[in-house]
Amino acid sequence: MPVVDCRGVSKWYGTAKVLDDVDFSVNEGEIHVLLGENGAGKSTLVKIVAGLVSPDRGEVSISGTELRYGSVVAAQSMGVALIHQEPRLFPDLTVMENVWIDQRSGAVGKQRFRLSQMGSRTKELLAQLGSSVSPDARVAFLSVADQQMVDIAAALRRDLKVLIVDEPTASLTPSEVTNLFRVMRDLKDQGVAIIFIGHRLEEILEISDRITVLRDGKLVTTVNRSDANEDELIRLMIGRDIDTGERRDSANVGDVLLTVANLSEAGRFSDVSLNVRQGEIVGIGGLVGAGRSELLETIFGVRAKSAGTIDVGGADISSISDAVSAGMGLVPEDRGRYGLILLTSVLNNISAPNLDLTSWHDVRSPRKELRNAESIVSRLRIKVSNVQQLAGQLSGGNQQRVSLGKWLVRDLEVLLVDEPTRGVDIGSKVEIHALLREFADSGKAVVMVSSDMRELLEVPDRILIMREGRLAGELSREEATEEAVMRLASGVAA
Repeated sequence: MPVVDCRGVSKWYGTAKVLDDVDFSVNEGEIHVLLGENGAGKSTLVKIVAGLVSPDRGEVSISGTELRYGSVVAAQSMGVALIHQEPRLFPDLTVMENVWIDQRSGAVGKQRFRLSQMGSRTKELLAQLGSSVSPDARVAFLSVADQQMVDIAAALRRDLKVLIVDEPTASLTPSEVTNLFRVMRDLKDQGVAIIFIGHRLEEILEISDRITVLRDGKLVTTVNRSDANEDELIRLMIGRDIDTGERRDSANVGDVLLTVANLSEAGRFSDVSLNVRQGEIVGIGGLVGAGRSELLETIFGVRAKSAGTIDVGGADISSISDAVSAGMGLVPEDRGRYGLILLTSVLNNISAPNLDLTSWHDVRSPRKELRNAESIVSRLRIKVSNVQQLAGQLSGGNQQRVSLGKWLVRDLEVLLVDEPTRGVDIGSKVEIHALLREFADSGKAVVMVSSDMRELLEVPDRILIMREGRLAGELSREEATEEAVMRLASGVAA
């Protein structure tokens, strides 16, 4: 009997059917991957299993007992835990307090004794996960990887039967991914049923036992890992064969568009110099904390430089206003916080940075704004009911397209993109890569930061590697290998 058994599960949001009669099961001691494009229904299905969402039709049982829908407490009591991509912890509380947040103590003396027990047990749980984080550490100061371990520790203190991990590796370094997979395999060996949502196919083929593919809310198929390969999984997800465009043809480069000389931001990075030419895509790699995102933000004027110069087509850049006027745009890493206004429409998000193009004497032109928004939605194939739909209601891949597309209204010269495909599905990833290549092929320049090694090796024409706030080296397309990138990023001699 499966640990998780979903039968005929359907879910509507208004008139949109996000799950359509889905059957899905997970066995004891199995890692079962849910795969599909953004908006395929994966997250809705696991939220139903975790008690966050009630289905409109169908049945879900855990270890043979029917789940009480819409109750997280009921799901947790049955041994179900959900680990989100961005851990949902209380940042101002300690690790121990987060692990035991739902526990209550009695009298003062008893409370003191229980706190001591909780601290010891928290340390044991973290050690079991290979984590050296102190139970007294404040969560706000932990990395995403350490926060995930805290989330899992909180699940382990209960009688864990089902662990759901929703897109957990998007913010992790390769070594952190390796540790997470080790923990998952250990839990699998203990009989825990694991549901894993991911988009990186190489990771999915590494960690899975079985793979279930959803498309447009419907079950496509379930396959064993041994019977799967990347091309077949892509075809199942998209419903067609697609050209992944692994390598760009040699760039036809022209004059220098962006020049950065001896740029520094105190405490973040120092003495960085680079130039980017027309028709060129330059990648920036390095380990988390190397200063890559901070470099892009300083170039665009989000951060104040402490030294150095930035030049775009002869214009000196010292502020965001300077950058936009010179034809530069920035797609930030965190689209939800900095790239979009989630509580307003797609139309307003696309219009916001382009009001100078659509206004006359400070009077907005709704007709021009609508025309621009509809053009971008059509060009980038953004899935929306209409341009008035809230940005926060879109899938991650469609949000990323809006975050990118709002800049394509302008006649940009330089596009800065931080983690262009973080948390998006393979179909969206391929199309975003194609957009970046198309932009560069039109004689513009692209600078992209990426933690996705395959993306870093396949999309740019050359790669600059940062280490501890400085440029550690440059790799041409011919020189770029995973080993060469990691040696420069980590400072290991060849």
